[in-house]
Amino acid sequence: MEDLNQFISQPTFWHNFVIFYQKLQEIESLNAKKKQYQRSHFILEDIKAALELLELYADEELLQDAQTNLSQLQQELEIVEIQQLMSDPCDDKGVFLAITAEVGGIDSQDWATMLLRLYVGQLIITSKLTKFNPG
Repeated sequence: MEDLNQFISQPTFWHNFVIFYQKLQEIESLNAKKKQYQRSHFILEDIKAALELLELYADEELLQDAQTNLSQLQQELEIVEIQQLMSDPCDDKGVFLAITAEVGGIDSQDWATMLLRLYVGQLIITSKLTKFNPG
């Protein structure tokens, strides 16, 4: 992050819009990762504290809180894993996805609808359905 700040402080940096935009995106990405790490770290610290207290005495409400935090941490880590898989520089580009059920009647239409729900439901980024023809 310090390297980026030094790079930005150079007077010639502001003359090239393409480099400016790329570095700005890089800074935003690093800041988002930092916030995500801090959020996960905070949840993990809460879980550790709850487990230490649970070792001393049993408390159902504290156990529920620890389980809720553990589920939340698991979701955070799944998001990080997906983002890591999609960390190639070209992965932030848009995509058009076409799912078609050409042959097979109702079964293939149902399968295509399930695939659509799967893709749209798992997307972390913004998606826009432009056309849907149920058959």
